[in-house]
Amino acid sequence: MRAAIETAGFGAAAFIAVLLGLSAAAAAVGPAGFWPTVTTSVGLALVLGCLAAGVLRPARQLRGERAAARRAGTLVPPLASDLLSAVELGEGAGADAAALVSPTLVRAFHADVVRALEPIDPRALVPMRSAAGAAVAGLAGLGVLAAAATIFPGLALGLRTLVHRPTLFEGAAVSQGPLVSDVRVVYTYPAYTGLPPRTVEGSTGDLVAVKGTRVRLEARPLRSTRRALLLLGEEGESGQLPAALADGTLRAELTLTGGGAYRFWLQPTFGRSVRERASHRIEAEADAAPRVEIQGPADRLELATPRPLEVGYTASDDFGLGAVELVFRVGDRPEQRTLLRDARGAKTAQGRTLWDPAASALFAGERIAYHIEAHDRDEVSGAKVGSSRTLTVIIQSAHESLEDRLERQREVLERLLGDLGDRLEHGPAAPEGHPGDAETATRLAALAAVHEGEEAHLTLLGRLLDDDRREGALGKALRAALAGVADRLARLLREEAPALAALRAKASPAGLAKLDGMSARHAAELERDVLLLDDLVGRQRLEDLATLGRELTDAHQRLQDLLARYKATKDEALRRQLEREARDLRARLGELAQKMAALKDRNDVPDEWRNSPDMKAVAARAKKLDEMLEKGDVGDLDKALAQLGDDLRGLRQMLDQNLDGFGAERFPQENRVVADLMKKVGDIEGDERALEKETQGLAGKQEAEVEKRLAGQLEDFLKREDEKIGKLKQRLASVPTGDPESALAEDIERARDSAKQMMRLLGERDLAEAKGEAERAANNLDRAADHLQEAAGGGESKRAHRKGEGAEREKSAEAVGDARGLAQEIAEDLDKLLPRPQDTMSPAEREQARQQGDKQGAIGNRTDETAAEAARRLGKMPGLENAEDDLKSAAGRMRQAAEMLKRSESRSASAAERDAADRLAKLRDSMQERSMGGSKPRHDPVRIPGADESTAPRAWRKELLDAMKEKAPERFRDEVRRYYEELVK
Repeated sequence: MRAAIETAGFGAAAFIAVLLGLSAAAAAVGPAGFWPTVTTSVGLALVLGCLAAGVLRPARQLRGERAAARRAGTLVPPLASDLLSAVELGEGAGADAAALVSPTLVRAFHADVVRALEPIDPRALVPMRSAAGAAVAGLAGLGVLAAAATIFPGLALGLRTLVHRPTLFEGAAVSQGPLVSDVRVVYTYPAYTGLPPRTVEGSTGDLVAVKGTRVRLEARPLRSTRRALLLLGEEGESGQLPAALADGTLRAELTLTGGGAYRFWLQPTFGRSVRERASHRIEAEADAAPRVEIQGPADRLELATPRPLEVGYTASDDFGLGAVELVFRVGDRPEQRTLLRDARGAKTAQGRTLWDPAASALFAGERIAYHIEAHDRDEVSGAKVGSSRTLTVIIQSAHESLEDRLERQREVLERLLGDLGDRLEHGPAAPEGHPGDAETATRLAALAAVHEGEEAHLTLLGRLLDDDRREGALGKALRAALAGVADRLARLLREEAPALAALRAKASPAGLAKLDGMSARHAAELERDVLLLDDLVGRQRLEDLATLGRELTDAHQRLQDLLARYKATKDEALRRQLEREARDLRARLGELAQKMAALKDRNDVPDEWRNSPDMKAVAARAKKLDEMLEKGDVGDLDKALAQLGDDLRGLRQMLDQNLDGFGAERFPQENRVVADLMKKVGDIEGDERALEKETQGLAGKQEAEVEKRLAGQLEDFLKREDEKIGKLKQRLASVPTGDPESALAEDIERARDSAKQMMRLLGERDLAEAKGEAERAANNLDRAADHLQEAAGGGESKRAHRKGEGAEREKSAEAVGDARGLAQEIAEDLDKLLPRPQDTMSPAEREQARQQGDKQGAIGNRTDETAAEAARRLGKMPGLENAEDDLKSAAGRMRQAAEMLKRSESRSASAAERDAADRLAKLRDSMQERSMGGSKPRHDPVRIPGADESTAPRAWRKELLDAMKEKAPERFRDEVRRYYEELVK
């Protein structure tokens, strides 16, 4: 026990002393991979030494009874000899010993030794003082170790170093000088940026580029090296990147994905590894989102009816734009998107577009928020989106806007009616006798007052027309009628003004008679215009009611569609929409009832055109339908909805009859002309549609014959042509076009579209149309080549300053030439493959095509005759100014179809006939929907206002400017000036 304690105590003190020494050395040298080995070795040696001294040595001293007797003898010297002799006699008591020594004497000797040892305490024989000293030494060593680690931090760091296996960063020596030289960095940027590779010679080693860039790092080590690494992070915490060593150059590659740092780490052939003292910066620059600006008619625009809006935009991005979209949200409905263009990597994109909000179902009071979004083409972090500011469009209630317009028209009508009464009241004097000077002066003052009052009232009409130039709510026909009234009355006022001025200067009976004659003509014109205005107001009232009737039947149709979808899907969202539509239908019925009641109270329309059904019964059916929806009773909804539909259709029919009867009575001539021409256009359209069906049947037979003839060779041919079209698309994609708004870019874009159409048409086996697209692509590329040749026509000095542009232009010209050759080759292949049209028809079919051509020619002649009649009878009737041109263009397409049929090109002829019929249908619809009152929504686009744009009519502004030049009376000068300033606004 004493030996164990002494060994443990002194051994611990010795180990602590050694550990302190090693810690001091480790603190001085620094982390190294050999320190844990040295520490382990020293500790193991001390443990083995302690085991030998504290275990093996005592064990050797007590290995047998004689050794134990000798050890005991050293502790009890008086009995040392007797104790050893007793042990030896006991061990030697064999047969020979028994003959020499008496066993009895031996036992007696043992008994004496035992009696001598009995009073001795074995624990008192072994002193533990030295063991206590050893324990104190060990504890003191631990205290010294703790104190040293606390007082000297470097020593504590050395202690940790002794047992810590260091990283490559920690284990390497720090170089005071550079480790590498001739650093070369090659940046390979992501493909979406469009940037070419960039090489930096003599770099500092800092790596800075857009995120996703591939970097190749090359350097020459300045010392003998057998291994090289890049330690990533400030202390190598981000790992290491191996660097290849070859030909005295180390090379490493990495991709920039974020920020950080790195150091070069070299391991020499002999000795400790070494690293740089300072790190090199790694910075992955983020690709910023595109920058987008929007231009619109106004930040907040209120429209009476949905109309196309002109929206301008400008977008830019550091490395190229992708899709540019118009994003809009109607109320709280889901967001909708419209693709404006694909910039295809261009760094800037700008343009204008006409956006029609009416493409979405809109109600009165709807709020539409819209903005422009541009996407970049970041394939590393994902495409980012740049957004412009948000503009707002508010759709006003069309009927409320109509009421405002009608009130303004009614105000003008009442004022002009008062002017007419004043002129009649102050008419010519009685024929007997001559008026005196006082009477002449009184009449002259009255006529002057009437003149000035009418000018002011005509100003109201001018304001109404001026406002409509901005709002566009009246419609062409009504605007033209009101403008005609204004022009006629303004002309009479201009003629009357000099006569009034002359009479004021010098009154005379002849001058007064002349003025009376003018006033009489003026009164007659006022009477006609007042009656016309009254009829126009009445027609607008009736048209408003008829429009509401159409809206009600349309709303009923939507309810039927929604109910069918709800019964099929049981979707709760559809049920809620049904409830909303039903409530809106009831609200519109209430609005119609109010308007019909107001119409009866007014005197705008005579009694015979105020016929109306029982609105209470219709409203009761709508209320019942609404209640059934709220209760969820869908069983009888079909029946209730059908009954409501019958009532609404009857209501609409009655309102339409009121409008038609009023128009036939008050506007008979133009209604008769339009109706007659509309019937003729409808007859021509019907004949054209019938002929188009016949031609389509013939085209189907012709196509079947073509497919039959090409059946054996078509698959291989299509495969070869698909490969050529693929090459054509590749060549077109490689053409650098520069400015995306240039003529060259437009021609290349058209050629790309033709290539896409060729691929689609060949897939549909429409070889003739594919041939046409190939020819169009070749023509577009011809124009593109001409643009490039014109751009290259500058002088040598100019080209010398633009060598880069010249190289780019040569590259474009080469690519355009190759693409043009491919497009022409595809067209020639299709031309060789396709049989002649006449060869794919039998003689009977060719005769049928010829007869169809003759019939088409006859229809074309009828269309020309109708165009001439339209020019003669319609003239420049507002709303139908282009009827003659529309008919002539349809006749032109008919003549083309006739020529194609004579050449047996039935498919192309069928397309031309369908186009002609569509043009006639569009003209017929415009004639049928022609409105005098403007209740039909106007769809003229709302343009972005220009800096110098004027919205006032040219003639009106001229009169206004001329009037402003006239000198006003001194005391009224300020009022007149403010009046004209307000007009100019």
